[in-house]
Amino acid sequence: MLILGIDTSTDICSIGLCQSRKFLGEINIKLKRRHSERLLPLIDRLLSESGYDIQDINGVAVTKGPGSFTGLRIGLSTVQAFKQSLDIPVYSVSTLQYMAFSISHYYNKAILIPTIDALNKRVYTALFRRADNNLNRMTQDKAVQIISLIEDINDYNFNKIIFGSGANQYFQLLKEANLKNSKLITDTVGMGGFNLALMGYHFIKDGHDTDFAELVPKYLKKPQARLNWEKKYLQGDEDENIS
Repeated sequence: MLILGIDTSTDICSIGLCQSRKFLGEINIKLKRRHSERLLPLIDRLLSESGYDIQDINGVAVTKGPGSFTGLRIGLSTVQAFKQSLDIPVYSVSTLQYMAFSISHYYNKAILIPTIDALNKRVYTALFRRADNNLNRMTQDKAVQIISLIEDINDYNFNKIIFGSGANQYFQLLKEANLKNSKLITDTVGMGGFNLALMGYHFIKDGHDTDFAELVPKYLKKPQARLNWEKKYLQGDEDENIS
């Protein structure tokens, strides 16, 4: 089973390819706002270098957010086209869940806390824990102030692994908090498209298939431009913009 993984939820576009559990290839590149120009050529290159054609794909795994508004729209609309034209199953997954899955085999029984920088000292985050080879969700995805996250997780006695772009952006704040039993990881090694494709393989082979209508971005707050406009002209409380 040939599975393609596509993550466009951040500035780093990541695509990966697996044949069942076998690694075939992966491309990670910082695109900023150029996903619309580069995504399809990158997919074509990955398939070509791996000896496959687009028609050979048996399924696609894609991140649905939280993350970049523009990037998510492009990634999901691309996958919609694949699903419709190739008539293949698709697995759409929370970006945070995919991040946790990517490093979970290194940290059994630890609390995994993926973070994505949401600007203005906010992060998108959720808590997960791997036990008995299963990744268990402890909280729903949410957008919170980094200080609120620190307060929420400080009382957990389990080892805590905090990682992702939020951990990188607010490293000093997290470090100064002296969180108990915690480890900060500020790089994204291992969180590439292959792991997303591998995650998709496990779900797709078990019959999972996201409906076409459900292939839409999962936003946890309004676009930053909209927040800035409301703050300037409506004097709204930014906290009210979290859904």
